[in-house]
Amino acid sequence: MRALTRNDRTTSSLMAEFAAGMAEAAAVRRAGLEANAARAAAEMSIKARSEFLANMNHELRTPLNAIIGFATMLRDTGAYALSEEQRGAYADYILQSADLLLNHINTLLEAAALDGGDVALDPAAIDLTAALADAVKRAKIAADAAKASFEVKEDSAPATGWGDPVRLSQALDHVIRTAVRFSPEGSKILVRASLDKDGWGEIAVRDRGPGLTSEEIDKALTAFSEVHRGLDRSFAGPGIGLAIAKSFVELQGGRFAVKSRPGEGTLVRITLPPPATARMQLAG
Repeated sequence: MRALTRNDRTTSSLMAEFAAGMAEAAAVRRAGLEANAARAAAEMSIKARSEFLANMNHELRTPLNAIIGFATMLRDTGAYALSEEQRGAYADYILQSADLLLNHINTLLEAAALDGGDVALDPAAIDLTAALADAVKRAKIAADAAKASFEVKEDSAPATGWGDPVRLSQALDHVIRTAVRFSPEGSKILVRASLDKDGWGEIAVRDRGPGLTSEEIDKALTAFSEVHRGLDRSFAGPGIGLAIAKSFVELQGGRFAVKSRPGEGTLVRITLPPPATARMQLAG
């Protein structure tokens, strides 16, 4: 076997140094690309949050202005000759606006809690049928304002699940209000609590609204994004309700699914594990 000459050793050393230099350059380039990607993502997040806050500023002012305006007309009876029917209608407008304003404030508080990781859970067995019925009652003012109604599908078997009752209620409020917001006048929103084939408790909410593409679903499930910017202002809102609902459900070990196609409405499913299974997992 031929012994390495000085030239061979020099060539080998140069090649090793070249390879090491190339690897270092590649690592520097990769780090630069990752830094640029992280910077771009951070800038997009800041922009999205700024747009969200600007939109929320409008959403808070709109119902507040309505409350002030109608309350002023009800108070100044000398300046406004109102019939009993008008007074009743204006009182309804005030209630609807106050309900909407409260919903927006709750949305802000819930988004802040999720963003800061400050969400406490107190899991227990939940009667999903009762939880759904309560959520429908809470949405009545919003549904009346949108001229939409609910159709409750009864299930023979009692539907139960394991989760935090308060967080589930918050998730349901967002899902149902979103369905109301996108429902055409005179349409019905179908709701049902049942057990799936695996024994998990499931709540389904289906609207007959404009529907979503798969890309729009992804955006709707990402906080601080607004899907329907181009729609009429009657469909306006904070735009993060489904994202908050999904976060609350998944924090409880549940599943959150959205199925939709343009022109065919949207179906949202919330699924929670059976109480017995959840207790066994906690015990283990």
